[in-house]
Amino acid sequence: MRHAIATVAALVALAPAGSAAAAQCNPSVAFQTARYKPVATRARVPVGRRLGRGAIVGCSITHGASRDVLRRVSVYTVRGVRPQVAIALRPSKPALYVSSVRATAAERRVLNRLRGR
Repeated sequence: MRHAIATVAALVALAPAGSAAAAQCNPSVAFQTARYKPVATRARVPVGRRLGRGAIVGCSITHGASRDVLRRVSVYTVRGVRPQVAIALRPSKPALYVSSVRATAAERRVLNRLRGR
């Protein structure tokens, strides 16, 4: 255990300042079997119906370690995008989260508009 902690500490110390290891971790959302990462938006996210409950999970320090559930949240659809591609949280002030599932051309247009591209 001490060896693993020392190894992680050494890797973080040796990582360049702009690398992913040195970057601050953003919690992701787990819903059903997918993970979604937060995305900054410039337009109001068009929230659809409620899908169910998801979990905001923190970041693990070591590779392969389980992530901690920070809290449970309601998950909503985003109009024009399949739930496998993107979801929204907080219908009053929506936050957009996207997965690694490949979006169709129409879905990419919706997501690009929301991102202000």
